[in-house]
Amino acid sequence: MKFRSIHKFPKANIGDSVRVSLPDVDRGRADPRNIIFGVVSIEDGQYYKLGNKYGTLPQLYTRNQFDVCPVSLIPLDEVVHVVKLLREIGSQMSDGGGQGYKRCSCKRKCDTNRCKWKSSSNLCKSKCHGSMPCNNKG
Repeated sequence: MKFRSIHKFPKANIGDSVRVSLPDVDRGRADPRNIIFGVVSIEDGQYYKLGNKYGTLPQLYTRNQFDVCPVSLIPLDEVVHVVKLLREIGSQMSDGGGQGYKRCSCKRKCDTNRCKWKSSSNLCKSKCHGSMPCNNKG
């Protein structure tokens, strides 16, 4: 079993680019399914520290948790050593702002500029208030 695993997942080297899949719950519909990282260090010969220009992941990865890219895409001098979660890096890379959506949280009709959503010139959506009346709908 270990022999098969070693041949299926050969070792990665420091400086290799790897692809880590982003879980469905941590991304929006238009967000990428995978994130490219570089191998920053290897501990005990089997645990890999990964990072890219948005940050370094706090946990260590084993070889079966990522795929090695055939070409090195991320130079090690571009890797930022600020520790961030995979979810945070995924939301920074996304076009839509990550897994959630932004909405108004008012309990009234959004008449005045006290509503932060209206003061930033956004129109309320159906997900903002549900069935409550609103004067800021578009």
